[in-house]
Amino acid sequence: MRISKGLVGGIAAAALIAMTGSALADHGKAGLWSVTTKASMPGMAAHTFSSQQCMTEAEVKSDALPQRSENKQCKMTNQKVSGNSFSADMVCTGDAKGTGHMSVTYDGNTHYKGQMTMAMNTGGKAMNMSNTFEGKWVSADCGKAAH
Repeated sequence: MRISKGLVGGIAAAALIAMTGSALADHGKAGLWSVTTKASMPGMAAHTFSSQQCMTEAEVKSDALPQRSENKQCKMTNQKVSGNSFSADMVCTGDAKGTGHMSVTYDGNTHYKGQMTMAMNTGGKAMNMSNTFEGKWVSADCGKAAH
């Protein structure tokens, strides 16, 4: 199966939502984060995405996930924080419509792991996707990383 532009957009939007988890309720550290996401779909080979994200001190101290311009088509609902874990449901609109659930566990303020499942419809085709992701704090200096 060939990966369509809409599918890649949907996977990218889901991955971007996942990587914003580093900022929740003082679990992370301000600075540059490296995030690796592995996306899997039935009948297709897994794809791995790596990216970097700059988190400000204000975002780290916030009790809410930051809303990035690139993921405004997806909204978080039913957000729950318990100890070092976070979970939420998602509803996405736009080219890739769907619903999903994600969970993140922090094992300190410089590392987290999580997973996400999505049921999506893009280009009239229904599909299921599951992601695993991991974030690692790199440095206090964001350098040229996009915010």
